[in-house]
Amino acid sequence: MIVLQANEISKTYGEQQVLRQVSLALQEKERVGLVGVNGSGKSTLLHCLIGALEPDSGQITVASGLTLGCLEQMPDFGEDMTAWEAMMASYAALAAQLQEMRELEARMGDYASGLDRIMEQYARLSEAYERAGGYACETNVRRILTGLGISSAEMQQPVSTFSGGQKTRLNLGRLLALSPDILLLDEPTNHLDLDSVEWLEDFVRSYRGTVLVVSHDRRFLDRVATRIIELEGGLLRSYSGNYSAFQLKKTAEDIAHQRTLKKQQAHIQKTEAYIRRFKAGIKSKQARGRQLQLDRLERLEERHPDRRLRARNMRINHSSGDEVLILDGVKKSYSGSPLLRDVDLTIHKGDRLALLGPNGSGKTTLLKMILQQVEPDAGRIKLGSRVEVACFSQEHKDLQPERTLLDEIIQNFDLTLEEARSALGGMLFSADEVLKKVGDLSGGELGRLAFLKVMLTGANLLLLDEPTNHLDIPSCQAVESMLKNYPGTVLLVSHDRYFIDQVAERIAAIEDGRLEYYWGDYSYYHQKKLAREQELSAAARERSRKSPGPDRRQREAEKERLRVQRRLEREIATLEQSIFAAESRKTELEAEMSNPTTYSDEKKALLCSREYQQIQIALIQQYERWEHLQEELQPVSEGQG
Repeated sequence: MIVLQANEISKTYGEQQVLRQVSLALQEKERVGLVGVNGSGKSTLLHCLIGALEPDSGQITVASGLTLGCLEQMPDFGEDMTAWEAMMASYAALAAQLQEMRELEARMGDYASGLDRIMEQYARLSEAYERAGGYACETNVRRILTGLGISSAEMQQPVSTFSGGQKTRLNLGRLLALSPDILLLDEPTNHLDLDSVEWLEDFVRSYRGTVLVVSHDRRFLDRVATRIIELEGGLLRSYSGNYSAFQLKKTAEDIAHQRTLKKQQAHIQKTEAYIRRFKAGIKSKQARGRQLQLDRLERLEERHPDRRLRARNMRINHSSGDEVLILDGVKKSYSGSPLLRDVDLTIHKGDRLALLGPNGSGKTTLLKMILQQVEPDAGRIKLGSRVEVACFSQEHKDLQPERTLLDEIIQNFDLTLEEARSALGGMLFSADEVLKKVGDLSGGELGRLAFLKVMLTGANLLLLDEPTNHLDIPSCQAVESMLKNYPGTVLLVSHDRYFIDQVAERIAAIEDGRLEYYWGDYSYYHQKKLAREQELSAAARERSRKSPGPDRRQREAEKERLRVQRRLEREIATLEQSIFAAESRKTELEAEMSNPTTYSDEKKALLCSREYQQIQIALIQQYERWEHLQEELQPVSEGQG
């Protein structure tokens, strides 16, 4: 059943056509990921779908009787409203009943006489509240708020005391509590810590309605999406499966399209040569016939992807000593409550370390202490020999809102006007955009400008606090590539698990105010964390194992399912490594074949061409095998096989 349908939607801003006759159909209980570079029109499409923006042409319909919910803007929570009250306001009728019960509770202590009557009234209200699902909705609200990282104490605090990130999480919680039939989410993982992101994944996977989510979190899209739609060049293309499946299918599609395009172009050139040669001779009739064929031919177009950030080399002014950063017994408390206790950390030259922990665990505080912006209560923080530090912060406080982008670069770095324009151009700022005021930039643009400033410092130690926030996926990939090839040392904070997997070689997790170390990437850390949790519940599992009858058969079936799942996952991982190696070699060959000097050696040019063809054929076969394995894995991982 189609629950939401958009037919040939178009939208133009000035001379730019953002949406070009876009059509979309969302099925019941489908989970769809919407991807595309920043500025490709994702938000425009969402605004059209919810009716906040009128398309220039086309039609949008929502199935009769279904509700649609979207995070649009920060609602007015009310100055004195607590987080709990704000959530309960989602249940307006129940909230009114609850308020009346609270008033009666307050009156119970004020009346010596008439207490029986008040108690009877309270009992009637309480029974009606329970029948209407009031206590169940309270449980649901508490589950959602806890899952989004809002503590029991914070639930009773006025919303006016919340940070912007807390308000965003609360706003998301209100939407989830409303449980609309069609749920539209725009970057829902922003401002969530890793535990909350994983909770949201499970929530969305079990959601009873339809979900359309815009996200740059590739692991989130892998776990949640059953289909990916990409908005590119104003056009929408659909791909079944999760984000990893989309990446592989799109690559294979691009290879096939390029091959077909080259064949067609060769056919056109050959036919045009024939027409020129014979149009006035004895074969002029045949030439006219071939011209007619060309006129009728539906010509393929070269795909021109949207502007996207490309990886660049990050240079350092000079190398540091071997020991880059030392923390010895560092402690920090706020209002008498310990935040960090006896933190010991040594980072060596070339390390790429990710600092993980829940919101409020002290990650940003630790970075600020390293930058000497916050004093530790105890302990020692020491930078090593010849260490230069550059920091990327979430707040971008070092950017001057009244300056133009060009001024922001020229006044901070020894660059000519042309060099500054070139540097900004490398971060996707056009000739006109470099004259914009910094204060007028979007979140993604601010992030790109701030990262450029970090790059230009030439520092050999980078402190990065959520560097991929507000970046689109291609920009995240470019930043990953730059950091992997960066010759200095990196200490980063991020909730983007895919990004951490690509960049970090070591994990330092804040647990109960102390650092626990894991020598590996995020996937390794996550496996170790799960293993430890499983060890803690070993006694309960042992009791369950000894239970007789059907439970044992069920456990055996589950064991077999997990065995098959692990086998498929291992084969997929091996195949993905092979694909990655082939793609890397293909890129190297393309670079060689684009170099004119290659063709001065005829034998070398021939060998390059043959190897390139063999890799293309192998890649197509590997992509097909990968897709087949994913189709096998999906029902098994969902417990259906």
